[in-house]
Amino acid sequence: MSLRCFVVVGLVAWLAGCAGQGMRQDGGDKPPVMTVSDYYGYCSALPTPGSCLSDPICQRYRAELASPPADLPSCLAMCRQTYDALYVDNLMNGCAGILERAWDLCDQFCRRRDGS
Repeated sequence: MSLRCFVVVGLVAWLAGCAGQGMRQDGGDKPPVMTVSDYYGYCSALPTPGSCLSDPICQRYRAELASPPADLPSCLAMCRQTYDALYVDNLMNGCAGILERAWDLCDQFCRRRDGS
């Protein structure tokens, strides 16, 4: 069997194995609900030399998400308000990238728990 054929067969097998991943049981394509624990796991990053610590940012969002507003617009507004409250301090200390990631994950948290 030629290398080309082997690669094609491997690709087809890989794609077949991935078919349907991320799909809900009811046929929808909405990702699963994100828990507060999931949020914190995705948000926190191991510190590296010369980088900022993600924990203060992620813990602040984690506290807010422990009892988020029930409706999507209010939840998204809470994410934005938390971002705005943390923006200046974290822009100045080099943590802007972590703050952006935390805000994006907060948005995902709100959207993934919305029932609509």
